[in-house]
Amino acid sequence: MKRKQFLNTVSGGLAAVCVSCLAAACSSNEAPTPNTPSGGNNSNPVSNAFKVNLDSELRGVNEFIAKNGVILIRTATGNTALSFLAVSSVCPHAGATVEYLSTNLSFLCIAHGSTFSSDGALISGPATRGLTKLVVEIVGTTLTVK
Repeated sequence: MKRKQFLNTVSGGLAAVCVSCLAAACSSNEAPTPNTPSGGNNSNPVSNAFKVNLDSELRGVNEFIAKNGVILIRTATGNTALSFLAVSSVCPHAGATVEYLSTNLSFLCIAHGSTFSSDGALISGPATRGLTKLVVEIVGTTLTVK
């Protein structure tokens, strides 16, 4: 086999592999959601749970933390659960990471362009549903995302 023929054969195979990988990444299958409380009797801790000290973190409206696959945003003053929004940072389309755009009060999946409103609701796809909301619990000045 001549060098040129060999290179053409190898390049064609690589191109086929790349096309199939891209097709799989953009498939319409919905990505699995992160671990969220099931309400059942599952005693295992949730892997994306974390705590925030409200005396030193998230003190201003629209401040946010992205951590453990969660985006936590202070949406109002006061230390009540209703003053915060916690959503999964996993895009429901293909599992890419969603970013919070604090200047627009919206979420964007940079992988495929899905956009979500300030409360995580779907604005435009390819995702077919909004971001998964997580439970926020406050005891004293400690906020826990569950």
